[in-house]
Amino acid sequence: FIGDCIMAVWNAPRSVKGYQAASVGAAMEMQRRLVALWGEWGEAGLPQLRMRIGINTDAVLVGNVGCEHRINYTCLGDGVNLASRLEATNKKFRTVVLVSGTTREGAQEAFRFRHVATITVPGKAQVLPVYEPLYAISGSDTSADEE
Repeated sequence: FIGDCIMAVWNAPRSVKGYQAASVGAAMEMQRRLVALWGEWGEAGLPQLRMRIGINTDAVLVGNVGCEHRINYTCLGDGVNLASRLEATNKKFRTVVLVSGTTREGAQEAFRFRHVATITVPGKAQVLPVYEPLYAISGSDTSADEE
């Protein structure tokens, strides 16, 4: 159980072409639609909900995990933990979507990115560049297709 977050997985269980661009495109579309709802919610006296998203590309363990009474299809590993850290790091930089360098590499033909910072993740020695997606490149395909 992961609390109040949603975890989305691309490129599993089947190999998917363009999964990095698809994940960035989905994140940006989610943010766009959330902002579009603010006006409607404001008129109804409801608060403006906010959402932060962290995206990382890495090899992780994917499959059914659990026991007979409770089983989930999920993914586990350092790559998942980094995505979670990126989500939380948005707060520090006042961003809403942050991606790792590996995700940027896979999506740079479809999106323009801004380098936000180089961070150190607790428990890791290496520093990691993080990026904010700015916009889709005109004419680029941001959908994922099964291979």
